[in-house]
Amino acid sequence: MPLISCPVCEHQVSKRAHACPSCGEPDPSRHHTKISWLINLFWLCVVLGIGLTIWNVAVPMVMDMFNR
Repeated sequence: MPLISCPVCEHQVSKRAHACPSCGEPDPSRHHTKISWLINLFWLCVVLGIGLTIWNVAVPMVMDMFNR
């Protein structure tokens, strides 16, 4: 049975464990995928925010150039 280190408390935990017996971290083998998902969601929000800001600035400028 393969063992992995718990990402929270660094104790050895079975890869099939549903929770770390030491600290109670739920599903320690998938901890990094949960964090990666949150990081990806954060960057998606940042990129969308930048895109919307550029859209709100660029579209009125282009419309003013064509209305002259």
